Amino acid sequence: MKTLDNAVVVVTGGAAGIGRALAIEAAARGAAVLIGDVQDAQPTVDAITISGGRAEWRRCDMTQYSDVANLAAYVVKRFGGVNVLCNNAGRGVPGALHATDPAMARQVLDLNVLGLFHGIHAFTSQLQAAASAGRPAFILNTGSEHSLGVPPHVGPMSVYTASKFAALGLTETAARDLAPLGIKVSLLTPGWVRTERVAALIGSSVEAAARIEPYAQDSAEVAAKAFDGLAAGHLIIATNPASREFAMAHARQLMAEVQRLPLLAGHPEHENTATETKGRCPFMHGNP
Repeated sequence: MKTLDNAVVVVTGGAAGIGRALAIEAAARGAAVLIGDVQDAQPTVDAITISGGRAEWRRCDMTQYSDVANLAAYVVKRFGGVNVLCNNAGRGVPGALHATDPAMARQVLDLNVLGLFHGIHAFTSQLQAAASAGRPAFILNTGSEHSLGVPPHVGPMSVYTASKFAALGLTETAARDLAPLGIKVSLLTPGWVRTERVAALIGSSVEAAARIEPYAQDSAEVAAKAFDGLAAGHLIIATNPASREFAMAHARQLMAEVQRLPLLAGHPEHENTATETKGRCPFMHGNP
């Protein structure tokens, strides 16, 4: 979407980070923006309005379905409808699974997984109405490169990683379920992004800077790629070249495991029999 003129974009978690960048990018492309966040998003609204855009925010806790339903009702009342839901609110916690406090794990999963479901569920009818009127209708779920595998250049964030794998599943099922309604669904999968929090982490020590900076992207770049990916109809919008190697390795490992399954009788299409490619296929004979 090079232009979002006359469109309405809702961004959850737009007070800071990637959500703030998505809100600013949407407004720059011509959209009216409504931010839902538990944090004060007025600075983001001010940044948009100073630049000539249109934005406002309302408090919304994505773990509470009533809050999300109220946000969906308000956008119709205030703006007449919605065209894009940036289902972005989320949080992370470092540590291995066995070292993570169960209460903290619940908070991460409630926001990163249940919060995404709440957004999809609450906004579907409004987006369906937009699609029926011939208007754009999109959901952009914010996942992570953690949705594509376990990044070797990031320390253990195991509950977060699991939640972002779930974001991929929610996106794929939503894309299937909502396609008949005219709603397109995509997953944004950035790596390290120079958000306010990450910038502070980079500045905290030489070691942190050396660990993160080579893999980091600016949030504005990620936001621009997000809307370009929506326009192109991509299911998965990967933004960081550093994600490619480990994500491809994960895909090859998965396919190697799947190739161990026996072929179904009467389904020769399950096997790669093309003589010109069979010898080069990395998945033949169960080899990763």
